[in-house]
Amino acid sequence: MGRAFGCIPKLALSVIATVPGLCLAQRPYTITDYRIDLQLAKSGELLVEERLSVRFDEPRRGIIRTIPYDYRTGKGYARRVALSDVQVTDAGGSSLPTKVSRQGANLSIRIGDPQVFLPPGTRQTYVIRYKAEGALNWFEKAGDWEPYCELYWNLTGDQVDTEISQLSFKVRFPKVSSLSHVRARMFVGPYGSREGPTVVGPTKSATDPKTSSSLTISTDSVQGVVSAPLPPYSGATIVLNLPADLIQKPTLTQRAKAWLLPNLGFAIPLVVLIVMPLLHWKFGRDPVAGPMVVQFDPPLGMTGSELGTFLDQKVDTRDLVAGIFTLAVKGYLTVHPQETGLIFKKRTAELRLTGKEPGEDLGPFERELLKALKRGGKSITEADLRTYVATRLPNLRSALFESLEDRGLYPTSPQLVVTFWLVAGGMAIALMAFLAGWLSPFGDPGPSIVGAIAGFLVLIPFARLMPRRTALGAKVLGQARGFEEFLRRARSKEFEWMDQKQPDAALFEEYLPHAVALGLTEQWAGAFVGIVQEPPSWYVAPYPMGGFNPVFLASDLDVIGQSVGAAATTPPRSSGASGGSSGFSGGGGFSGGGFGGGGTSSW
Repeated sequence: MGRAFGCIPKLALSVIATVPGLCLAQRPYTITDYRIDLQLAKSGELLVEERLSVRFDEPRRGIIRTIPYDYRTGKGYARRVALSDVQVTDAGGSSLPTKVSRQGANLSIRIGDPQVFLPPGTRQTYVIRYKAEGALNWFEKAGDWEPYCELYWNLTGDQVDTEISQLSFKVRFPKVSSLSHVRARMFVGPYGSREGPTVVGPTKSATDPKTSSSLTISTDSVQGVVSAPLPPYSGATIVLNLPADLIQKPTLTQRAKAWLLPNLGFAIPLVVLIVMPLLHWKFGRDPVAGPMVVQFDPPLGMTGSELGTFLDQKVDTRDLVAGIFTLAVKGYLTVHPQETGLIFKKRTAELRLTGKEPGEDLGPFERELLKALKRGGKSITEADLRTYVATRLPNLRSALFESLEDRGLYPTSPQLVVTFWLVAGGMAIALMAFLAGWLSPFGDPGPSIVGAIAGFLVLIPFARLMPRRTALGAKVLGQARGFEEFLRRARSKEFEWMDQKQPDAALFEEYLPHAVALGLTEQWAGAFVGIVQEPPSWYVAPYPMGGFNPVFLASDLDVIGQSVGAAATTPPRSSGASGGSSGFSGGGGFSGGGFGGGGTSSW
């Protein structure tokens, strides 16, 4: 019994000892050798060659190399490095099946044939070459160190999901006159690590036993080695400082271009904002008309709906409600106010058709509206308005605009003009978005998509202003505004209009739909206080004897109009990174804090 229990500690130690080996065996692949060669040109362009020697321990197609190109600075803006000219070969220089794609802020390089699995034990070398631009930071004089440019580059990235058995790198740059002008630092370990050797000329080399790494500089290169295996999600970063005049600093034009090209899409709404006023001045301006003079009758005998549409060139809820009240005034329906709700009261109305057949007193819009109402039966509720009227809104709008065109106020239906400019403008915006995305060095569609949406939102109000009135239309516009002024000032004591019109119940009802369409119901009703003593026959409400007041009726009509109008215009539901921080100054550097890097995985 004692011996049996005595074996347990030895057994536990044996199991623990085998765990690392089991974990290693469970990795689908291992990078046995990772070599990086960087060539920094005087122009600031960085040529990168990564040579990964891989051993596959499970059947895999190949590897995926992910490299960031969009880096958040924490200062409210992003730094971007242009990655281009990606080439992938094997050790002998033969091309390998490769798919390069943009995934968010990363460039993804998938290497391998989707139809071919490499058997366990396969050893493969992948040589990845690409060009990076915009990967340098520039700093003024810091302490006793001269103004310098800095390469802050993640050699492997911290997202490599397997072990790197050994790592080596070399960075070549234009030759300097003395080692005193060069300094380098290497960070080794997981993201955020500050461990690693530092070399400042004239010292030539340094080692860091803790990370098993070494660093050596010369007048034209810096190279380093990490001899101990790097566990998954650990990496190495190089920070290299060189004299500022050794590398060409981007000019203001180059910096502007580097910022502008990736963000061209954001300029689309600005282009629309500049171009559309010019197009409106050329194609959408009305002919010059005379000054506005107060009118006591609607021009050309226009209905309330026509007047409201003509003034703002759109068919809104008030125009539709004005059409309903026009039918009521002309005897085609009656309005029966109702209150719904137990606690939160809602004022609405039921519309009841009188059965009167359409006559010559109805225009195209009123006929179309009456036709839609009849589909709901003799009594029309809010549900019927949503079902039978709201679904006919396109026809109702067309009827109103065609009526204005037939009167000679527009050369072409305003609805068609607005549609044309929306379609033409939308196509132009789509073309600009395509060109902006094509010109972007990063192939990022985000700015183009955002810019196109914003540009179209800017386009909409301009498109609504594009319908151009005829000479008659411009003249009638002044008259329409004069009639609107009459309705607005009718209740004012200083406005003497009663010599021109007979203020009676007939006049009150005749222009009531016009007041509804223009949002002047209360002003119009206020002019008839003490004149109109009885409610209209078409408005069936339980007013007490002697208690009627036109202002109360106006208020009631406004509330009911909002409810009825909302129902009539609402169809029913259908069923169914680095960013410019120095790796030396202020102790700000760390592993994974530079440009480049990313990660590697298998597939």
